[in-house]
Amino acid sequence: MAKKYYWLKLMGDFFTQPKIKKLRKIAGGDTYTIIYLKLQLSSLKNDGKLFFEGIEENIFKEIALDIDEKVENVKFTIEYLCKQKLIVKSVLEEKECLIIKNIII
Repeated sequence: MAKKYYWLKLMGDFFTQPKIKKLRKIAGGDTYTIIYLKLQLSSLKNDGKLFFEGIEENIFKEIALDIDEKVENVKFTIEYLCKQKLIVKSVLEEKECLIIKNIII
């Protein structure tokens, strides 16, 4: 079976955007930034969406399992990104999901 490759385009100023600079300045911010990048990569195969499949008891635990990160770090990152409107919690097709903004497919 052939591998499928995706492209994730980042703006040239990704790391100098105020919302990302603020995230990086928080204690553990580099980890949170990596989690954000992992979320973006994971969402590419679903047009910028991450769906809760019910494998774990909540979406934070499920994403943490998927991207091999600690649940508390994933939860903090998602909550921060929601506050900054970089991702949106939603329900699509009767499934809880996160919509990652600024994803170019």
